[in-house]
Amino acid sequence: MNKKILYILTSLLFFSTAIQAQPIIESKVDTTAIKIGGNIHYTITALADKGTRVHFPENNQLGAFEITQSYPTDTIVKNGKVELVKSYDLTNFDEGAYTLPQLPIIVDASVFKTDSIKINVLGVQVDTLKTPLYDIKGISYNQASFSTYWYYIIFVILSLAIGLALYLFIKYRQEKNLTEDDKYKTPYEKAVKKLKKLEEKKNWTRGDAKPYYSEMSIIVRNFLEDTFDISAREMTTHEIMMLLKNTLNIKKIKLKPEVVKEFKRILETSDLVKFAKSQPSENEIIGDTNKIQSIIDNLNEAYPISAATQTERIRLREERKKRRMRFRIWVPVGVSVVLMLITAIGYYFTSAGEREYNLFTFNKTKRLLEKEWITSTYGSNPGITISTPTVLVRKNETVLQEAKFEGLESIQQFKFNTLEDPFCIMLNNSITKKEFKAKEKDIIANAIKMITQNYKVTDIEYDTSDYDNANGVVGTIIEGHFKIEIVNSGKIEEKLFEGVLTQYGENRSLIFGFYQNNDELGSELLQRVFESIQYNSEN
Repeated sequence: MNKKILYILTSLLFFSTAIQAQPIIESKVDTTAIKIGGNIHYTITALADKGTRVHFPENNQLGAFEITQSYPTDTIVKNGKVELVKSYDLTNFDEGAYTLPQLPIIVDASVFKTDSIKINVLGVQVDTLKTPLYDIKGISYNQASFSTYWYYIIFVILSLAIGLALYLFIKYRQEKNLTEDDKYKTPYEKAVKKLKKLEEKKNWTRGDAKPYYSEMSIIVRNFLEDTFDISAREMTTHEIMMLLKNTLNIKKIKLKPEVVKEFKRILETSDLVKFAKSQPSENEIIGDTNKIQSIIDNLNEAYPISAATQTERIRLREERKKRRMRFRIWVPVGVSVVLMLITAIGYYFTSAGEREYNLFTFNKTKRLLEKEWITSTYGSNPGITISTPTVLVRKNETVLQEAKFEGLESIQQFKFNTLEDPFCIMLNNSITKKEFKAKEKDIIANAIKMITQNYKVTDIEYDTSDYDNANGVVGTIIEGHFKIEIVNSGKIEEKLFEGVLTQYGENRSLIFGFYQNNDELGSELLQRVFESIQYNSEN
């Protein structure tokens, strides 16, 4: 008996020791309910003997939850045991009830599992009456990318740069190939600058005054020839003086006799230097240079060159100058304009999808019909889907909220243009409550009142009839007319309007289109809008 008891006690001690040797695995979360995209802090704790090898999950996903952060394992030593702590941040972007599954924890060669945990992922409720909403954005086309616009901007800049470079090149070539006459504005400027350059050379310092006097004589003769249109370069000094005196008398030019006398003396001195090898002193050469300059000044003052007195030679030179300037300016400008025109044509055809309408169509309604239409969904629960020439813009008008029927949960309005514009589309989308009891005729009358009360509208008349389209949408169609006074011009115009009232569950939608009385395409455009009406039951 004692042996049997001893055996039982020994067995109990063995199993107790074995149980105590088993590692302890625990798991917990900081919350069991999050909103979509919120974080859960998930912690797994393993308590085991020292030297035990523990392996935690290292996946990107734990069941239906995505791991956004995996923290390093913390190790804590307690009473001869090792506590290993592994933490994760988890998230989920789909609303619903999920279970964080049992996860395998490998301890040495054994596998242990954590407990499963239920997590609720909650949706975000949006109150459209209190939360500010923004206008629906227009359709973005591939051609409308900003990087594409940069190409055209670069092409324009390059066109201007090519034009500028061409202008500078032509100017350089023209100035390089200028004739002697084309380099100076007047004979006086030409003579003065040439005399100054001659004086700076000081040829006489080499003991020979002949080159200096020869060049000075040529400068003066050219001045006489350019100014009075006489062939002075081929004449002797005597002939020049006789012709000069005769020209002064004919043209009635008043020049002091001493100036003419001094001019003759210098020309004679020049002849002596050139042909008789006379050698004046340096002071005489400088003096003659100054006197020649003074003579040219006196001749220019007595007979200044103007449009009436210019010679044929000067006139031809001025014409050549104007032709050069025109060529220098208009060729670069023409090249730049052609390049920019090519760029504009390229932009026109590559951005065809962005244009609001055909530029060659002058009827505004026809433009809207011919352009590419846009299909959008407006409102919620589930919202109404229609096709329009352009995206309707949300309008949060105070009067719209104040005038709504009892039993309406919310009402939203979307517009394209206003009643004063040639064409206008308005959409009212309402969400009703169970206690909503208004009749269709009351809804239509109230809507027309709200739309027109901010304008000077009179003589409103309309009729209603049943409506259905190819998408299976049924409702009531409204057709009518009224007169409106345009505020800026004071002009009174007659407008036609058509509308459709539809219902889908708690959603009531009223679409109106307004156009001018003489617009033959307005009704066609609206019929296209009405035929596109549909509700997306998947929303």
